[in-house]
Amino acid sequence: NTFQSTLKCCGALEPEDWKNYSTATPPASCCSPDKTDDCDYGVTFEEGCIGVIENFVNSNTQYIGFGVLAIAVIQLLGMLFACYLRTLILKRTRYEEPHSL
Repeated sequence: NTFQSTLKCCGALEPEDWKNYSTATPPASCCSPDKTDDCDYGVTFEEGCIGVIENFVNSNTQYIGFGVLAIAVIQLLGMLFACYLRTLILKRTRYEEPHSL
């Protein structure tokens, strides 16, 4: 419900998608906050949620790509530091072994 009210959409493709799952009226989240008491198919948000999500992704592709790239770089740096730390630990144990009691 929060999803539909935040994105101002109703149903997957159109508001009538709710007719397959509910009785006579769509959920209150399909209507604007001032019309939730008398929400019916005549006053619902007109666009389906799949279309809204597609528009959002298409209009923000560049930012999504930069976010994914930044996460990949951070992961790669973490792996490099882990390998470097492993190398340092192995060198230290090889150095300390002959000197141990």
